[in-house]
Amino acid sequence: MTTDEKIALLRAEMEKSDLKGYIVPTGDPHISEYVADYYRFRHWISGFTGSAGTFALTMEKSGLWTDGRYYIQAENELSGSECVLYRAYEPGVISYIQFFCEELTEGDKVGIDAKLFSKGAVTNIQREFTKKGIELVTDCDLSYIWEGRPSLPYTELFVLGEEYTGESAQSKVERLREKFEECGATAFVTNTLDDIMWLYNVRANDVHCCPFALSYALVTKSEACFYVAEKQVTDTVKAYLEKNGVTIKPYDDIYTDVATIDEKETVALKAAATNYMLYTAAKCTVKETADFIENMKAVKNEVENKNLKNAYIKDCVALVKSFYKIYNAPDGSMTERDVCHLLLEERGKMEGNLGASFDTIAAYKGNAAMMHYSPDEINSAVLHKEGMLLIDSGGQYYDGTTDITRTLVLGEISEEEKKAYTLTLKGNIALCSAIFMKGTSGSCLDILARQYLWNEGIDYKCGTGHGVGFLLNVHEGPQGFGPRMRYTYPFEIGMNATIEPGVYVEGKYGIRIENDVVVVKKMETSDGEFYGFDMLSYCPIDTRAIDKSLMTDKEINWLNAFHKNVYEKLSPYLTEEEKVWLGEETKAI
Repeated sequence: MTTDEKIALLRAEMEKSDLKGYIVPTGDPHISEYVADYYRFRHWISGFTGSAGTFALTMEKSGLWTDGRYYIQAENELSGSECVLYRAYEPGVISYIQFFCEELTEGDKVGIDAKLFSKGAVTNIQREFTKKGIELVTDCDLSYIWEGRPSLPYTELFVLGEEYTGESAQSKVERLREKFEECGATAFVTNTLDDIMWLYNVRANDVHCCPFALSYALVTKSEACFYVAEKQVTDTVKAYLEKNGVTIKPYDDIYTDVATIDEKETVALKAAATNYMLYTAAKCTVKETADFIENMKAVKNEVENKNLKNAYIKDCVALVKSFYKIYNAPDGSMTERDVCHLLLEERGKMEGNLGASFDTIAAYKGNAAMMHYSPDEINSAVLHKEGMLLIDSGGQYYDGTTDITRTLVLGEISEEEKKAYTLTLKGNIALCSAIFMKGTSGSCLDILARQYLWNEGIDYKCGTGHGVGFLLNVHEGPQGFGPRMRYTYPFEIGMNATIEPGVYVEGKYGIRIENDVVVVKKMETSDGEFYGFDMLSYCPIDTRAIDKSLMTDKEINWLNAFHKNVYEKLSPYLTEEEKVWLGEETKAI
């Protein structure tokens, strides 16, 4: 079926339900960033494969809303269908809520599946719809039109030992109880998968590249419940959870259990991360709070950070071995897809590797202007001894999750590209080198990475960086860097983050240089405590594209010291040929 035929099928079902509009988010009942194949209805109906976006339609029009990472990709994938791309967050671009307010009239109904929307999202929709007299119907799951829909995944759970986590599940639950009791609540409920996996020290493989089991958690003053399919629970997992005071219950029982909490009790939850059906199931007092687990897990303990440093050494060794092969491959003998396979192969040789942390972005020349481009087996550019190749990839290890980007110079490039590359590098160095007061957030620090690009009238339509989970999501909050108010949570010692400024010119090239850092205390004076970053990712930065005349002595010294560390840390794990090559790549400029 074509996209337009699928849209017509959906409209036919809307008509049966007396709906004038319908919304399909990128979502599952856990409000996840990355969803299991079973929940990729938005991909199926629209044809857009990106990881973030919302499809909305009336009986006459349809649109896809996505952010700046996917504008070019979405334009290509929607081509030929009736679906219109709305470049979310761009000036003058209406939201999908405003779309309905403009297209529909008083008394019209718009349907959603309440499990796929957060309480916060539904509240926003209802607020605007009420002004126009539009009714939001929340119990409309029309995804049954999807022929050939994948089955729900049920992968086996395993325990992530305390030699990796540094803390028992029981200890984490006790700390969580302290958090929700401090705010006057008697229970905490969550449907957020990485929170649940972290809390109970378990992992699975229900979501591509994300080691999760579809599940829920409810913690009261006396009980900690884990709602998951019984077929996923091994004897080892059951024994560990029982030892740590965790009760295993059937996956769907969460809704009835929340509904039967005594009216005198108070359950805490994060509205922006809790699905609307779960939120409305509660008959007791609901207290909207921060995501206590998210904030707890963002601060990695000493054991986690020690393991994470080890994971990055292994990951960077795998990258260097891959880069060596790419640079030494005959002209035209490799494709972007070959690069993806090579990285998986080299990472797979590393001890404790459990696969990729996301689908590798291997983007040659103009393809790199699409921030989240991922080549397939059919459409994959051939690499030549010219231009640049952007590689953004990461691995999942028992020791933690990695994420790193390098832009490789395969041959001759333009002066424009050299300037853009050097300005990107200057921004990366500036933020990596930052010293800041305790209490500072990423929205305050973001300008350090953008300043050199902004001076030239250049910007990248995304954040500068994000937290990374520990054998969890590659994107983790609440910390990160960005110009918007999303990143107001202050950095704390032990938090990690990526630093990844870039330049993206449609049809020509894309550049991104990403390092991964951990927050440490740098000094304390009469004015207070000052923090900074220690490096996690030691991978060579290609110097072929650097315009040295644009760099200061301080920046050059930083890069030379960084490369000295790269060679010292990685060379013991390389062959003699690879050592010689790395020596050339890391020599002082």
